[in-house]
Amino acid sequence: MKTPLIRSIRPLSMLSLLVMLLVGCGSPQYVRDTEEPRLDEYTMSLRFDRQDLDRLYQENIDELLTSRIVRQWDRGESPVVAIFPMRNETSEHIGPQLDTLLSKFETDLVNQTAASVVSWESQPDLLNEVRRQQSDAYDPTRLAAYGRQMGAQYFVTGKVYDVAERIHDERRVQYFMFVQVINVSTGQIHFQNESEITKGLIR
Repeated sequence: MKTPLIRSIRPLSMLSLLVMLLVGCGSPQYVRDTEEPRLDEYTMSLRFDRQDLDRLYQENIDELLTSRIVRQWDRGESPVVAIFPMRNETSEHIGPQLDTLLSKFETDLVNQTAASVVSWESQPDLLNEVRRQQSDAYDPTRLAAYGRQMGAQYFVTGKVYDVAERIHDERRVQYFMFVQVINVSTGQIHFQNESEITKGLIR
């Protein structure tokens, strides 16, 4: 026979469980960063997020703006520089994130150096051809030809590789990014900087 105490606890426990389920299964809500200040701090995937892009940008732009080739431009050469897409040699779909990073470089090259910057985004046909070239059949000499076609003396570009590992249901992706400034005529690399980021899914 059940005691009164047990009979009173059971409804209370069921009510608590129901409340917990309702809270746990609440409808998802859209929020903006002003409503959830820590929104940009959460890691939600193995791709690049805002914090990753900010970190890669800062590590590379500092080196680029103080590099010998940019100081040479500022001493009077004032060259035409083209921005080309980065080669994504990773297993992740990070193309849009790489384009965002290049756009940030473009802003600083326009505002903080003597270079005249030509953006590939304004030439969709060329962009499509460059993207096609960024396949297994990538040919850097063709890229140089496109740079000359745009009247550029240098192009700023880069490449990203990864080492991806999976053990059971955990994953780790190590990214290696190389930002480059290449002489269109000679193919000589005048600047290269390497930066690394590791992201993981752990249990």
